[in-house]
Amino acid sequence: MSDEDHYLDSYLSEILPALGLDAETYAPYVTGYANENDDGDDDESLDELMELLQASSESHADDDAAWANLRKEIIQRRDDYVSGESARKELQALEIQAATHANLQKEIDLAQKNAVEVEARKQMELESNKVENMSKDKIALMAMYGYEDGNDNNETQNDGESDKPVTNRDVAAAVNRQNTQKQKSVQTQTKQEARQETKKAKADKMAKKEERRKRAGKKERQA
Repeated sequence: MSDEDHYLDSYLSEILPALGLDAETYAPYVTGYANENDDGDDDESLDELMELLQASSESHADDDAAWANLRKEIIQRRDDYVSGESARKELQALEIQAATHANLQKEIDLAQKNAVEVEARKQMELESNKVENMSKDKIALMAMYGYEDGNDNNETQNDGESDKPVTNRDVAAAVNRQNTQKQKSVQTQTKQEARQETKKAKADKMAKKEERRKRAGKKERQA
């Protein structure tokens, strides 16, 4: 704490001149002692300070009672200040603790809210994937491709398995299978068309060849 805002400044600026001392000169001695002895354990140093101030006084050098009162007042004001600082620091610590707790509670509430929202979205997705809640197009698509588990036991699935909700992954797989089949169909058609074109080209070639042969034979007979 600097001398400019020391808790004893106001008091010393009044009491020291009343005891025959210049406040600007001697107040720093008192505030310096107070800063170094907040715990009040060094009474000997305070006694030495009082002797110095009394010896320097121009009007109360022989008034022992006045210096005893000054000593008592300095101790009282120091104890009040230390007590107040202790209470202030304790209150500050409580405020920090309360703020920390409030922030932690906010984080907990937010995490719980997010968990509830995630669970709600899961439930909505499950509901939307139930057959009774599916769109007609989705039902038709799943009816066309159904579930493929890689074996021939699909027709013997029990009722529990047939009631399994259809997920978006199932729909995506069905769409992929549909696209794959369309692509295979197009490729098959393209190959068939290519074979037909080749066959037609050969037939045309043979027909032209036969036509040329007939023309050549006719010319030979005419000759």
